[in-house]
Amino acid sequence: MDENSKYLELFFEEADEHLQSLNEQVLELEKHPEQSEIVDVMFRSAHTIKGMAATMGFDTMAKLTHNMENVFDLLKSDVVQADEQSIALIFDCLDTLSELVEDLREENNVERDISTLIEQLNAVVNGEREAIVEATDATDEQFNLDLHKLDDSDIQVIENAKESGFNAFRLAVKVAEDSSMKNARVFLVMSKLEQAGDVLYVEPTTEVLENEDFGEIFKLIFLSKADEKTVKNLALDNSEIDAVLIETITDAQELIKTNLPARVEPKEIAVVEQELVKIETIDTKKSAAKTPQKQAMNHSIRVDIDKLDTFMNLVSELVIYRTQLEDFSTQLQSAELNEPLEQVARISSELQELVLKIRMQPVSAVMSRFPRMVRDLANDLNKEFELVIEGEDTELDRTVVSELGEPLIHLIRNAADHGVEAPSKRVELGKPAKGQIKITAYQEGNRVVLTVSDDGKGLDPVVIRESAERKGIPTEGLSDKELQQLILHAGFSTAKEVTSISGRGVGMDVVKQKINLLGGTIEIDSVINKGTTFKINLPLTLSIIQSLLIKVGEETFAMPLGIVQKIIKPAAVDIIQVHNREIYLFEEVALPVIRLNEVFDIPAIEEDNFHLILVNQGDKQYALAVDDIIRQQEIAIKKLGKELSIMKKYLGATIMGNGGIIMILDIASICKETSQETNYEL
Repeated sequence: MDENSKYLELFFEEADEHLQSLNEQVLELEKHPEQSEIVDVMFRSAHTIKGMAATMGFDTMAKLTHNMENVFDLLKSDVVQADEQSIALIFDCLDTLSELVEDLREENNVERDISTLIEQLNAVVNGEREAIVEATDATDEQFNLDLHKLDDSDIQVIENAKESGFNAFRLAVKVAEDSSMKNARVFLVMSKLEQAGDVLYVEPTTEVLENEDFGEIFKLIFLSKADEKTVKNLALDNSEIDAVLIETITDAQELIKTNLPARVEPKEIAVVEQELVKIETIDTKKSAAKTPQKQAMNHSIRVDIDKLDTFMNLVSELVIYRTQLEDFSTQLQSAELNEPLEQVARISSELQELVLKIRMQPVSAVMSRFPRMVRDLANDLNKEFELVIEGEDTELDRTVVSELGEPLIHLIRNAADHGVEAPSKRVELGKPAKGQIKITAYQEGNRVVLTVSDDGKGLDPVVIRESAERKGIPTEGLSDKELQQLILHAGFSTAKEVTSISGRGVGMDVVKQKINLLGGTIEIDSVINKGTTFKINLPLTLSIIQSLLIKVGEETFAMPLGIVQKIIKPAAVDIIQVHNREIYLFEEVALPVIRLNEVFDIPAIEEDNFHLILVNQGDKQYALAVDDIIRQQEIAIKKLGKELSIMKKYLGATIMGNGGIIMILDIASICKETSQETNYEL
């Protein structure tokens, strides 16, 4: 185990990927049981997990996946149907495999009992064996082992061994076609066999086996006191070995005269196929075909996220010092510095773009687990759901993506438990019996918006008010929309009893905390008997952004450029006073005007000489009044830290070329707060 510890991280990553792939493919098989190619993908993933587990010495995982492959084989040949029972059994196996991986990751040495699952898998296989034999008995095959190269001394050794109580066997072993180290698999099989006896003869030659020019099949004669079944299991119990055919040699002299046929189980025939018929064909044609070809190189590598963080920090520092050099060049007015500075600017810009692309990850990395989760929730709650996912290719900073899973899971579970009604209730309300849970992701400027919606019963403000008052939460003077926001309050829940899915009032509080920690916001839009939508607004990246530098009074601020729609220099008469709010008419749409000098209590330089910055926030637009526009500039975002986390109007700070620090405005927070203060919504 100590020798393999350095490969553990790679094992965990690949195991997670293949388990996720298996979950997805089993869901597809449940929907389309007639598509046998789905089982092919399942086979490859299970086989890879088995090989990795066996290599690492995780025998429990290897044993379970090996038995799963037997069932997959029957699914592929249509002997076993992909019905509710078989699908449920496979999911149970996948859940157990996931638990085994987590035990290993957490160094939990608890031995999990898989005997029940093995019995269930074997019952499926053994229960169908008679049907298989009846269906395929007419197509029983033979295999030949070319032993004409044996001389009299080899025959004498076999006969002497039999007199001493040894058994002689001839074996044909098939290595997995997609194995990347076939010669190593041959070595492992030979090593395990030699622990229980002696290998007398092997075909093809050792040189051919070492060069991997033998296709997938190699054959041998083996002497051992063990019985036929034990020897077969010794050879088969190795990673990336697809099948083993074995025959006990009864008369050694007959080996020279003719090739003895051996009856093969029909199940094994399907696996070994017809490649076992002629080794000469494999040796000549396959090796000739493979020799001129080059293996395609893998052009991707796994990189630790901490190294990417360091890379990002270094590029951020480079941006700061590049800005400083540009300021010095402007002050010195040195023409000689212009060209090298332009090159530094180009290279640093390319580095920024590269590191941002490396760190970006599609949100599908989180969403891929949800179809299986929704299926299980539907079974647990006796409800019917349809999960719709849109925009799963939308990319976010990897740090943000890795933290998204927990809040999204809470939202989906709440939608399933509290939102979507039971089928009978939905029919009474004139809705389809099957409810819909929808997840949407899209980019908006320098931010990403995620929505989780359902078409269920919605949030009833009356029920929420009653529940809040029972818990001592003040509700006086709150509007229906504000009452709906109370479900994000710590400890709040409308569930009358606690279940395994919800009711403790911790889920939604966790959602709000997580989103806030990521620099995002969450909003709720709900209509009774129509459904509920949770809208999460997140920063696209937490590192380097294009910004617009602005003046508010004598102070300089930065704001994300991605949300800026237009910059206008209006006349004073263009600003209209409506009740307690100023608006600006843009393309016949009334936009609320937010004067940033009033937001930050900073005296304006000239009240009638200002610019309006039109910004998009979700489906709304606002006009921000500032005293002056300085320039566009790339900036590195630096977090404010826990001590300043109460300053909700700022995304962070950045260091300018002259060493000065300016604050980066959180426009979403400012627009939301101002709208609430004035009680004005578009």
